[in-house]
Parts: sequence; structure tokens; C-alpha cells
Amino acid sequence: MSNLKKLTQITLLAIITLFISFESIQSMRANAWYFNALNTLKQPDDLLTPQELSLANEAITLATQLEPLQAHYWQLSAYIKMLSLTKNNVNVESAPKVYKQVESSLLNSLKYRTSWAETWIDLAKVTSYKEGPSDRVFGYIQQAKKSGPFKIDVHLGVIEIALTNWQQLPPKYKALYVSELRLAAKHGYKFSRAFEIAKQTNTLPILCLSLQFGAQFESARNNWMFKKYCK
Repeated sequence: MSNLKKLTQITLLAIITLFISFESIQSMRANAWYFNALNTLKQPDDLLTPQELSLANEAITLATQLEPLQAHYWQLSAYIKMLSLTKNNVNVESAPKVYKQVESSLLNSLKYRTSWAETWIDLAKVTSYKEGPSDRVFGYIQQAKKSGPFKIDVHLGVIEIALTNWQQLPPKYKALYVSELRLAAKHGYKFSRAFEIAKQTNTLPILCLSLQFGAQFESARNNWMFKKYCK
């Protein structure tokens, strides 16, 4: 009986050891694929080829399959898929499918780490591409503000959503836009990104008019990009 008990303990220990070893190997393989994708992206966007982007997407897909509980793997997966919209010249008919994939990756990321403000605001942006300034988008924005109330990416994300949907913007969004614009202006040179967003969305006149008056926007008016685009 004693020998049987000892054999059982040895067998159980062996199984546990094998399980830990297997999990460790899976984790190392997943990490390797993650860094493979990450290193591919460590170059200016304009130098990144569609082929390299496709390889990066394959690598991060393997990483998420091997270790699906890693929030940052899913975050990178979403980023790569968003890049593919411009790099691969995705047509209008195919774009909703890509947005859905991005949304799925971001939701998976938030499932394992709910405190990432940047992920919440990315989710708000991609959802707004599909359904405009909806209540669901507003809810995601509130989650982003709760997680990172003073983060520039959150402020700029709200500004982007507002400018992109300006013609159909509800009053609560316009109030939020003004509030986030004030907070973003406090970030000094980082506020320059607001002009880049406005340029990309063809809404520079709206942004320029928003900054034209008010002491809280004085630093923004001294920004060289304001003088370039708003004078």
C-alpha cells in the first residue's frame, strides 16, 4: 500500500512537471512570435510594406493562439489590423469586416486587462467608424476616461471621434469635445497631434474655430501648427 501511494505521488509529480514544462514552452513560443511581429513594426509606417504587415499579422495570430490570455498580444493584433486598412488598400466593402476583427481583438484585450485607457479609447474609435457617435461609443469613452482621465491619447481619441462625426454630433458629445479639447491643450507640444487628426479628417476649419477664442487655448494658439493651418 505504501509503495502504491509513493508511485501515485511520483506519477502526479511527473504529470505536474510535464504540464508546467508544456505551458512554459507554449509561453516562450508565443512570446517569440509576439516580438517577431513587434520588431517588424519598428520602422516608419511609410516604409512598412503590405508583405511585412501580413507577416506581422500571421506572427501575432500565432501568439494569440498559443497564449490567448495575454492582453498586450490582442492589443497588438488590433493595431496591425487597423494598419492593414491603409497599407493593403482595403476597399469600402471589406472595411466593416476588418473593423469587426479589430473590435474583437480589443474586446479580448480588455477581457484580460480592463484598466488600459488606450484600449478603451481605441475601442470607442473603431466602434464609431461603424455606427457613428452612438451611446455604446459614449460608454467606451467613459470607461477610457475612468481608467486614464488625464491621458493625452484619451483626449485626442475623443477629439477624433467628435471631428469625424461632427455633422451628426449630439449635444452631449459636443460638450465632451470642448472639455477634452481644454484638457488636451494642457499637454503642450503633444497637442500638435490634434492638428494632424483634423488634417486627416478634413476638419481643420472646425478645430481652428474651436481654438480661436478663450484663455485656456492660448498655448494652443501659440503652437506652430495653429499658425500654419489656422492663420
